[in-house]
Amino acid sequence: MFRQIVLWVLVIGFVGSLFPIVVDACPNCKNLDEPIARGFNWSILFMMAMPFTVVGVIGGSIFYQFQRANRNLKV
Repeated sequence: MFRQIVLWVLVIGFVGSLFPIVVDACPNCKNLDEPIARGFNWSILFMMAMPFTVVGVIGGSIFYQFQRANRNLKV
């Protein structure tokens, strides 16, 4: 069953690569000169960066507190 699924995914991917017009990007991403397309691209960038920023700040603060607690124990 797993082999059949993998085979179908490969076949669909191969057929999709034969017809690039079918698997093309959204129409807004093609027109990079238009302000709306640039706005979409920036909004996607910010939406993707936000979870990494939140996790980085939380992880950094936990790491800082851990290092601070260990520094006080050594003295």
